[in-house]
Amino acid sequence: MGMLAGGEHHDAFLLSAHPFCYAMKFREIKRHLDKPDAVFNCESVVRAGNYVVLRYVNARPGRVGDQEIYTGSVTYGYYRHGAGYVLWKMHDPEGRLLGHLFHICRNLHVGDRHVDYVDLMLDLWFDPAGRLTVLDREELDTYRRRNDLSKQDMEWIARQERAIADHVDEILEDFNGILALAQAGSAPL
Repeated sequence: MGMLAGGEHHDAFLLSAHPFCYAMKFREIKRHLDKPDAVFNCESVVRAGNYVVLRYVNARPGRVGDQEIYTGSVTYGYYRHGAGYVLWKMHDPEGRLLGHLFHICRNLHVGDRHVDYVDLMLDLWFDPAGRLTVLDREELDTYRRRNDLSKQDMEWIARQERAIADHVDEILEDFNGILALAQAGSAPL
């Protein structure tokens, strides 16, 4: 289902002795079906056996659905090898939660200094109150009709969408636990 396994975050470690001191650079490579790849230069926060948490500071403004993302906003991304989604927790420059964005994907790979995945277009946005907005369904349907996206891909997307919607509270609780350990500097070394 793409969720953290129970207790998995106990194997995590900070990449610096000082909480939220980001020394290791990581690159996120988001491969799109319908446009050029996007590359984000990030800093690692936590790294464990099959996952990494990265931090990215937005250098320019943007949008997620109706939500404006401001220059200086901070995104914490959770990437677990083989998962069916990438999770971004987004804060404004003052640290207020803007929301959580799930990118449904396939072929998520966590390497030594990079993560890469194929973005399958459909995104799920949860605002701070937990309200769900499904993003880009029309674009996905148009792409499917024009480019013959496989039945297996469409089934994968539907399974991931259901699993995320059904288990969002559990997924966010696990992810927030990882971030809290990192912020407190108490993640096991």
